[in-house]
Amino acid sequence: MKKALVLLVIFAMALFITGCGEQTSTGKTFIGGTEGLKTTFLAGNPPDTTTDGKSGGFSIVVKLENVGENDIKAGDGYVQIWGLDTGIYGATDPDFKQLFRTDNGFNPSLRGAVKNFDGTVLNGGVTTVTFANLAYQPIIQGDLQQKIWANICYNYATKMAAQICIKSTTEQALNNKDICSVEGEKNPQNSGGPIQITSLKESYAGNGKMGITIILTHQGSGDNFFKDDKATPECNDVESNSDRGKVWLGFKDIQVGGKYVAIECTGLEGSGARDVYKGGFTRMYKDGTGKETTTVYCTANTGVINNVVEVPVEAIVRYTYLQHISQDLTIRHVSQG
Repeated sequence: MKKALVLLVIFAMALFITGCGEQTSTGKTFIGGTEGLKTTFLAGNPPDTTTDGKSGGFSIVVKLENVGENDIKAGDGYVQIWGLDTGIYGATDPDFKQLFRTDNGFNPSLRGAVKNFDGTVLNGGVTTVTFANLAYQPIIQGDLQQKIWANICYNYATKMAAQICIKSTTEQALNNKDICSVEGEKNPQNSGGPIQITSLKESYAGNGKMGITIILTHQGSGDNFFKDDKATPECNDVESNSDRGKVWLGFKDIQVGGKYVAIECTGLEGSGARDVYKGGFTRMYKDGTGKETTTVYCTANTGVINNVVEVPVEAIVRYTYLQHISQDLTIRHVSQG
């Protein structure tokens, strides 16, 4: 009985250790999820309470954990502190702002989570951004409270994979459904990230053309997102900013019958190529549920092939993402002698 109990304990400990090290994600192209960076204040930094008259020094440390599947390069983001006046707290940076730098753990990038060939998952990178040597300078008459608000702004991307059915004629499109069906939802799979392609529907457009309708949806809990075309990311979250609510959508060419065929989408702004993807910017709007979403219509002129085939479709959504964390800070008056 005791031997069985010992074996049970060892087995339970093995399961616990395995769970702490790696995850397992089987049967899917990506790990998935709707977060990019998971952001928190490091415990005690800032503290809940400090004191006046330069008597209580402290730091603000923002922990960044890349739980999505896209790498973030040095220079592709920043942390900025709102709510505290730099002069009052003796901060050296007048903007209370730090770019993601190589000496902050981005060397050369903060990698995203990785799914291995066996289905196990390697967790993404973790680093911190520190605002050090802070102290409340003035002397006050009684306790007061201020809110520390950290904006985290960074470039990110979500990849998508699906399959579409290629049939060259109306007769083929209406038949051979045992092989694949042109019409209907294709259930796209997304890499971990806050903006997702939540639907991809295919239809037969005639003369060897396939119609593709996709829906983009903001699935994350962040504040907003913006065009990612700046040398340094910008998250100016005001209504007058025309870059607010825009993302870049691009597709890889699909291969049909030994030829590469472009997927062409209507209504995209500034169409062009980025790496192996071709596309442009589109704006997303809030729907009845309060989520930002948009629908994009595309076609692929696959030509006439004497076959019925399924081919993979790959897309990417790029954006600059804004999220925040906040904490209250109490300043207490201490006797000056």
